[in-house]
Amino acid sequence: MNRHVPPHDFDAREAEAFTPPPPPDFTKARRHSARVRWIKRLVPLTIVVAVIGIGAVSILSRLKLSIDLPFDIGHLTLSGSRLTMELPKLSGFTDDNRGYRITARTAVQDLTRPDVIELSDIEARLELADKGWASVNAKTGSFDTKKQFITLGDGVDLAMNGGYGGKLEDADVDIKAGTIATSHPVLFTYLDGKLVADRLDVTDRGARALFQGHVQLDFRMSNLPGQKPDGANAGAHPAAAAPAAPAATAPARAADATPPAPAATGTISVPPAPTPAAPALVPAPLPPRRPVPAQ
Repeated sequence: MNRHVPPHDFDAREAEAFTPPPPPDFTKARRHSARVRWIKRLVPLTIVVAVIGIGAVSILSRLKLSIDLPFDIGHLTLSGSRLTMELPKLSGFTDDNRGYRITARTAVQDLTRPDVIELSDIEARLELADKGWASVNAKTGSFDTKKQFITLGDGVDLAMNGGYGGKLEDADVDIKAGTIATSHPVLFTYLDGKLVADRLDVTDRGARALFQGHVQLDFRMSNLPGQKPDGANAGAHPAAAAPAAPAATAPARAADATPPAPAATGTISVPPAPTPAAPALVPAPLPPRRPVPAQ
């Protein structure tokens, strides 16, 4: 019954069948088990977040909730530590209940200096105490939100609804103190003239303005309050239409005439005092003729 099997060489496949299996890799098994547990927890959490998001969007769309913020930051870009805001807008009211609105082309904030905002192409509109308005345009500026201090530069243009305007090279505005100061030449224009100076200090929230250094005021005399047109002034003095005096006394009356009025426009000037007129040269009367004897 027992048959002798002669020995022979096993090939690679037959040898692998008789090779004992390698020891199991427990590290790989633990990593696979942890991955499975994480996926089992992530899937329900994702479903819950998706359901909450869909529900929130649905509720807000039904309520049509709108939040009116006092500012609009527009488009944001981040480059290194500098955050750039395009077309920012800011509106609100001052401590004395005056409305204001500020817009700019760009606003750059350095994350290392979060209190300072650099602005370009600034346009501001502020309500005045008399229910009027004033607008300010500047090329560049910076706003310190902590100190409430604004620095404007590269040309500042002012305009008010009463026809007044001004041009400054730069200006320092202290919002808390209500002051404006500049140490460079200023030019203000009015309906009836203009004012130039080397320096300007505005205090008491615009109630007091101090001009210093080579101050010059030019205005039109015809627009002074209380002055009447030339026709009205001529009618107020009927004596001006009286017939002229004889030629012999004309030089004597010339001393009583008022000096000519200043030109319609120009710098304020005081007319020189009239010099006393020279005595009139009146010819002496001729002696009476002798009577002719009767013939």
